[in-house]
Amino acid sequence: MLEKLPILDDDSLVTPEVGLWAEYKYRLVWNYAKMFATAMKAKWDARAYIDLYSGPGRSRLENTKTIVPASPLLAMNIFNKFDKYIFCENDTEKMQALKARVKRDYPDSNVSFIETDVNKKIEEVISNIPKHHKGFKVLTFCFVDPFKIKNLNFQTIRKLAEKYIDFLILIPSGMDANRNISYYIDESNTAVEGFTGASQWRDEWRLEGAKWENFGFFFADLFGRQMRTLTYFYEGLTDMVHIRSTEKNLPLYHLAFFSRNELGRKFWKEARKYSDDQLDLL
Repeated sequence: MLEKLPILDDDSLVTPEVGLWAEYKYRLVWNYAKMFATAMKAKWDARAYIDLYSGPGRSRLENTKTIVPASPLLAMNIFNKFDKYIFCENDTEKMQALKARVKRDYPDSNVSFIETDVNKKIEEVISNIPKHHKGFKVLTFCFVDPFKIKNLNFQTIRKLAEKYIDFLILIPSGMDANRNISYYIDESNTAVEGFTGASQWRDEWRLEGAKWENFGFFFADLFGRQMRTLTYFYEGLTDMVHIRSTEKNLPLYHLAFFSRNELGRKFWKEARKYSDDQLDLL
């Protein structure tokens, strides 16, 4: 059954405006978090949630007065809560707003707030995950929501992937990669290599670029194949959700889920099913 996002009153704290399509993204995070946290409660001794680009916890939908909870607060707004929450945000004003909202609405939750560029201090993030050891199993769900290619380094994902962890990652395929293709294919630009960890991608693009609908699709698939090298399941772009703008139907990004377990993939399929309410967002 589709569950609508809660509609919130304005609390006067910073609340960025987002496109209407973001509502679908939030539903996916929320639905998967609920399934993950509930199903894994009896199987693992601790369940952790990481939000690498958490923002202030609330968003205002574009051209409306509607305020909804964003990913960090949605991950807390579940019946079987995670045992540990780790919120990362590099903007001081947004982090202060998130802290205030968590303290007010979820005072009893175990939360670590890390105000940093996660690519520079990923070890600090990892140190806050409950320690997995003999007789104590820890499973983590990590949402990764970078705005641009330059905001995420594949080495950050590689380090986290040393743990038992599922990822939901926003790949800015349309709103950045394809829109700025001339910038990224320049030989001096290292952003694509940084995001995907693929050093020889230009050779592949020159040989096979013609078969792709656009550079953004190639970029998203490249990232998926790189996740496969970390032993995550990836079978192609059909594994991802392609998000387009609601007004002009322009391609924005791919939401990609990665797990090493078939049960996680099953939950992802269910999350997709129960997040879609025919709003023509795909």
